[in-house]
Amino acid sequence: MSGAAPSSVQAVATAAPAAAAAGASPLTEAGASAEVLDGLRGYRLAVATQARRYKRYPTQAMASGWAGSADIRVEVGRDGRPRAATVARSSGHEALDQAALAMIDAGALRAHVPDSLRGQAFAVVLPVVFNLEEQ
Repeated sequence: MSGAAPSSVQAVATAAPAAAAAGASPLTEAGASAEVLDGLRGYRLAVATQARRYKRYPTQAMASGWAGSADIRVEVGRDGRPRAATVARSSGHEALDQAALAMIDAGALRAHVPDSLRGQAFAVVLPVVFNLEEQ
């Protein structure tokens, strides 16, 4: 695997509902206060910023010429701890999906939960783009 972080991670402005198993009503952008919306955006940005440090383009994917974008969902419990990330939309390549999951999991563990989201279960979706032209 390459040690460089050649491709982009972008935070998106769409929050996904938290799982019912989190024990709270799902937090979504619909009808949310400006403070909560800012918190969701801030958390996505924090995860993306931290995750960039852990991005690795899989060697097999580079050698095979694979590129793509995966949407990765991170759920955060009321306790403020992120759950394991899941693939919301596949890149079409298992190796890229697994690399995206690993980097977002690492970023989510290190991202600060904004005060406006503390005590609330929520989820965010972040796209991870693997682009060979950025090599």
